[in-house]
Amino acid sequence: MKILLPLLLALLTVTPGISSAALGPIIVTPSIVEEQREESATPITVIDAKMIARSGANNLAELLRGQAGVHISDLFGDGSQATVDLRGFGPTAISNTLILIDGRQLNNSTDSSTPDLSTIDLEDIQQIEILQGSGGVLYGNQAVGGVINIIRKKFTQDKVTVGLKLGSYDSSRISASINKLVGNTQLALTAFSSSSDNYRDHNETEIKHVSLRANHDYQSFTGYFELAKSDDNILTPGALLQSELDVSRTQSLAFYSNDFFDTQTDTFRIGMDKEIDDRQSLNIDYSRRINDREFIQTFRPFPSPSVATQDRDTQILSGKYILERENYTGSSIILGFNLEETDYELLSFIGPQEMDQTINDIYVLSNWHISNRSVVTAGFRYSDQQADILNGSTLESISDSVSVFSMGYMQRVGGWKLSARADQNFRYPTVEEHSFNSSGETLKTQEGVSLELGAEIFTNSDRYRATLYSIELENEIAFDSSGFSNLNLDETSRQGLILEASNHWSNKFSTNLSFTLLDAEITDGAFAGSELPLVPEKSLRLDGIYHFSQTTRFNLEIIAVDEQVFGGDFSNQLGKLDGYTVVNANLSYSVNRWDLAFRINNLLDEEYSEFGSQYTDFPIPDIFESFFPSPERNFWISAKYTF
Repeated sequence: MKILLPLLLALLTVTPGISSAALGPIIVTPSIVEEQREESATPITVIDAKMIARSGANNLAELLRGQAGVHISDLFGDGSQATVDLRGFGPTAISNTLILIDGRQLNNSTDSSTPDLSTIDLEDIQQIEILQGSGGVLYGNQAVGGVINIIRKKFTQDKVTVGLKLGSYDSSRISASINKLVGNTQLALTAFSSSSDNYRDHNETEIKHVSLRANHDYQSFTGYFELAKSDDNILTPGALLQSELDVSRTQSLAFYSNDFFDTQTDTFRIGMDKEIDDRQSLNIDYSRRINDREFIQTFRPFPSPSVATQDRDTQILSGKYILERENYTGSSIILGFNLEETDYELLSFIGPQEMDQTINDIYVLSNWHISNRSVVTAGFRYSDQQADILNGSTLESISDSVSVFSMGYMQRVGGWKLSARADQNFRYPTVEEHSFNSSGETLKTQEGVSLELGAEIFTNSDRYRATLYSIELENEIAFDSSGFSNLNLDETSRQGLILEASNHWSNKFSTNLSFTLLDAEITDGAFAGSELPLVPEKSLRLDGIYHFSQTTRFNLEIIAVDEQVFGGDFSNQLGKLDGYTVVNANLSYSVNRWDLAFRINNLLDEEYSEFGSQYTDFPIPDIFESFFPSPERNFWISAKYTF
């Protein structure tokens, strides 16, 4: 705060005459209703379809890596087991960063399995909205560090697209999509199949995915429908100690030789949007996601004696009523509810783990445009959780409820947008966190508050933004690998600053720069004063694009990440996971109906690991550093044709 405020005052003094920019993209994540990005009281990053195309990214993890405030930890380097982290949660980012697709939740409330990001086709995405800071009031459980909403393209014309991508490690991907307009009905069929040997031994993957979406417009009513099915198979190579890493970065040890994940997912969604009149609208949405998984995962160095099964059936019914305020353009009141039920069952050699969980939420959010340059937001959510947990032969019933509030303010001054926001957040413990808990006491619900100050200046071609934030949590849920147990940390604190700059230097050349500074530590309890694991203090991303012509583009990105405490090392007794700098390049060419691209990842052949954790050896307790090495230099070519 002492640094940021004088900086903002100085900039306001020297640039008083900057004019307002042309209006930016339409966004929905900060308030559910459509609004201009420049009118939002919440810092938000937008990645549009053009940015996705020119990046040449192979998967969502590659696309998000290094974006402002975003940290990626990818176990295998192919995006299949990647964790997306907003605001510095490290190993538990899976349960503290909420990921949505068209507003539908991908996170699992009952357990800590990674959201299935590998089945998301980048070709289908219209834009990605990254909400910086917690969204506890609007999105509820797990929206602690922020929300990433993946919005897919709407169907506007008949179109057929086929694509082929080939890369290092015998990687290939074949995709096809068909969009068809039939009267007032829009149909979209998408399918792809991909396979790869991946960078490490015993890490072959194969993914098959098909989805059908349909929209039907009738006067003031729109109905939508979706069916999707995916089959995801991956052999998992396990972690390496430093001595093993020195011998070979790509090896997988013998006791991991049977490890794998085989996951089948079926998704069904149906809903409708109804305009009641010029000021009122209603949305009802129902979705069901069924995951069936078989797997073997070794607890080093003892191979699992049998195949485990993990079954999850999640149903979510949600609704929202929106009232637009008369004579206040953009002002609205939103009333909503969310009913979530999950049946979860894990059968392994350790014994059964089961959880029947129900989460019922109601919320209200008000957006009030008190003038054409000022916006005030306020909201409230009440959430109730009921869960029955079976761990072995022990049955436990849990009942808990949480109330959270939010307040926000945005003021435009000349070419500046100034904003302030406070949002309370929460997340419920998962079944593993309850089951692997040596304290004998039921884990408490994690609760906290997120505070943010933002300043943004925008012209017709350039944009600059600074965000100062703080997240204070009580009873943060974390895994202590030294005791192989989950626990509640008494109090934790995250203080951070994000600086961003987007510049169009000419019609041919533009750049984007983001820098994140984050201090994350435990402030009370047995680990007071320790840094939180797997949270880099500094990270930087610089990407630039040069247009040789209207058809040929070159994109270069530089991602630098600071060193981090190893996962699970709350006492900070080990060394640190080394920092790294990675350079990626992409050359793309478009002609007629063809889109061609050539991408190089890790151009300078950096040897690094995005993820590392503390390994405790038994029966004589001793701790070591373990690593999941990231891929070295690799190459990709792709071709897409649109009929």
